[in-house]
Amino acid sequence: MLYNNELHNFDKFISDWNLDTEYVLFGASKECIQFIRTIDLLLGENVLKIKYIVDHDVKNTTTLNNINEISSFYHQSKNIELKRKNIELIHIDNFEITPNTQVIVTTDVYKQKYKEFLEKNDVKWTWYKNIASIWPFKYKNIVHIFQSDVLVTEKCSLNCSHCNMFMPHYEFPVHMELDTIISDIDSYFKIVDYVSVFHLVGGEPFLYPNIENVIKHILENYITKIDKLIITTNGTILPKDAIIQLLKDNDVILSVSDYSDKLEFIKSKITKVLDVYKNNNINHYVRNEIEWYDFGDLRVSKKLPTDKLIKHFDSCTAPFRGLNDGKFYYCHLNTSAVRTKIFPLNENDYVDIKTISKEELLKFDLGYTDLGYITFCDNCNGCNTGIKVPVSYEKQGVRDL
Repeated sequence: MLYNNELHNFDKFISDWNLDTEYVLFGASKECIQFIRTIDLLLGENVLKIKYIVDHDVKNTTTLNNINEISSFYHQSKNIELKRKNIELIHIDNFEITPNTQVIVTTDVYKQKYKEFLEKNDVKWTWYKNIASIWPFKYKNIVHIFQSDVLVTEKCSLNCSHCNMFMPHYEFPVHMELDTIISDIDSYFKIVDYVSVFHLVGGEPFLYPNIENVIKHILENYITKIDKLIITTNGTILPKDAIIQLLKDNDVILSVSDYSDKLEFIKSKITKVLDVYKNNNINHYVRNEIEWYDFGDLRVSKKLPTDKLIKHFDSCTAPFRGLNDGKFYYCHLNTSAVRTKIFPLNENDYVDIKTISKEELLKFDLGYTDLGYITFCDNCNGCNTGIKVPVSYEKQGVRDL
């Protein structure tokens, strides 16, 4: 969104959205669970007053005694038991609109759907990320970022044409320098006090020869500042024994993207790798019913006018900030697009993680950019923007123009 210091004043936000109000949450999602969990961990249990949770995909009013019951898509990280009980979950048709109702939208996928519903009915609302960033900062001087991704390697064991990290477009893919990754992580945690999801990605992370060093560095220095440390892998590469032991002994989650339903040649590899994870009780989950949608071709610009770019950016729920080479990118897809050397670097799209102030970092994380969008938006369909072009990971190699 277009940055304006008067409009985007954290003190004004707190006056409108404060701890004294009882809120209705819209969206029984994995984001909803993580949001509640993060606020409870950072500010204290029950500081966030929840009247009930609304969703369009529940049959009957239900009382939940564990926040993890809110969504089956949520995957637990650290074994921290939160004491919230008796959370009511109701269907959207049973939502009672009153003059003073304030709603926090707690879903990425259905943000636009609920935004339209709430605005049509003149209900005051905000997005959960505003609360998750501004409350910890204003009430406890805690800098909290919801998710940050670190690219450890451009190399991958697959070459999916519609990969959202644009792997086929790397002419000469390389591994990241270990010193650069360590420096980026150290700089990041000098300013960031807590991150809900810290995410190591590729390429294929287990091709990276220094992945053990990176994991150890995070575990030894920063794991208390991280709720979920996740590594996303395609399951075709079996980590070395030392890494298996490291994963077994520590709080690391593996997100395994299983593409073997359409890529028969990787089936035996994935089966072997998953057996090792199961036998060693490694915290992992398998995504094997994956719907892919086309993010667009980084080589093709839509040439949208400014007002439409701002609207497109504001509708996008991209959760992943990118940490790379001293830069904190608003969108990690933008990070990879720049690294292919096809898409140009633009100062609007990132901040310097070593020099940015705490408040300016949070405002950038919330989408307050100089242009009101990031330049890569003109080449990208975005996340949950309503542009849904189904594609398949079956196709390998550079896509056709």
